[in-house]
Amino acid sequence: MSEEDGNSDNSIGVILSQSITHVGHERVVLARYESLHSSEFPHPSRGNDSFERKMNSTVEHLGGPPEHYLVRDGYTPPLPDQYPEAILREVMSVFERARKSVIRSHMFMTGAVTIVEHPDDLLVDNRQQAVALGKFATEAFWEHAESAYIRLTSYWDRVGQVLDFAFFNIRKFDQNGFNAVMDRVATNAVPMNDQFKSHPSWMHLRAFQNSEKEDGLKWLLSRRNLIIHSLHLHPLPDETNSVFESQFNHLDTAHREKLRPRAAREEVGILTRQLQRAAELFPDFLRVVEFSPSRKVDRFIDGRHLRHD
Repeated sequence: MSEEDGNSDNSIGVILSQSITHVGHERVVLARYESLHSSEFPHPSRGNDSFERKMNSTVEHLGGPPEHYLVRDGYTPPLPDQYPEAILREVMSVFERARKSVIRSHMFMTGAVTIVEHPDDLLVDNRQQAVALGKFATEAFWEHAESAYIRLTSYWDRVGQVLDFAFFNIRKFDQNGFNAVMDRVATNAVPMNDQFKSHPSWMHLRAFQNSEKEDGLKWLLSRRNLIIHSLHLHPLPDETNSVFESQFNHLDTAHREKLRPRAAREEVGILTRQLQRAAELFPDFLRVVEFSPSRKVDRFIDGRHLRHD
């Protein structure tokens, strides 16, 4: 490799250096952007001092080990069941990823829209470069928006995994999503408990599950299915011969318009509302779990089952 090639902007060393810088800075920039819009990106634990205590209580209800054992001399605690804690932590991990995806989409929307609407303000050589940069930024936004929708749906399926275990002791989770599990709970568990049937937390989750509004689960599943099976997200033309119109002309006009991809700002607004609903409903989810049969382990280890707390 010649000295000229080594100093080229396209040399392996320069590209690798730029890649490392981009990867290192992306998380920092994302955190700073989040701090500017923190109220738009809620988290179940924010402003909730009892969050960890509630999570630990739910783990114990599902049969996880208590925080402390009281052990009589000569006895040892049983081997703990780590599954309850693992599935609850999985729920939180996927929520975190979904939240990051929404924030990243929001950030790329802001950048893309600014570039497109104010190309002359960019420090580039000419307007043609600014237009090209706006196009690339817009495409990147739509890619991140797709990921955010998929991760939000994945979060709800993790919630379904916990409910399936709580109510039906099912640890294998490869087919039934949140929707199917909620229907099973409604059919098999709710009729057995009048308090459960009328409890606000159950009613909140059930209303979200059946909602076709843009902050409801039915709409979210439809948008996920659109992305996975039919059409990548991008601004759609108004003419009726588009791929979207052709594939979804079996739906009534109102429902079809609900699924149609929107302008970038509107799309981010929908993502943000879905994230907000996920955070708002998390305490309801934990409360619903409490209506499942308790598997709480006795913390008193002395050879006899003296009491359960």
